[in-house]
Amino acid sequence: MKLLILLAAAPLFAAGPAGFLVWTPAELKNYEKTLQGKVDQNHTSSERLPDLEGHTVLIVHREGTGQAETHETQADFVYVISGEANVVVGGTMVDGKSTGTGEIRGASINGGETKKTSAGDVLHIPPKQPHLFKLDPGKQITYLVVKLDAK
Repeated sequence: MKLLILLAAAPLFAAGPAGFLVWTPAELKNYEKTLQGKVDQNHTSSERLPDLEGHTVLIVHREGTGQAETHETQADFVYVISGEANVVVGGTMVDGKSTGTGEIRGASINGGETKKTSAGDVLHIPPKQPHLFKLDPGKQITYLVVKLDAK
């Protein structure tokens, strides 16, 4: 399956100036379909897209509330492709543990501010801000996230 996705994406890498990429809405929806069958015990699946200078791009699919997270040196820009969630930002992470990759993950967040987000929304989460995607039962969310290295 990964080979199929790579082959489908190959024209994107060949066309245009070096580093220029385009992901169409149809391609983003195809990632969503692929990720739906790969959800883990944290109700999440993701696929890393090509690394670009100074940032990482991922497609994330969630079918339930996952872990809280904080990034020590990266900001997240999130574009919601489909679905909806309540995003909790700020507050204090509960039982946070370092992953060893500049990221801390925890069970939940105490306090913080909750914002409803849905398809078409764009979010910016600064470095060092605890955040958590909380999903209502039966809901899902798929989003593209660009992780930018803070300077």
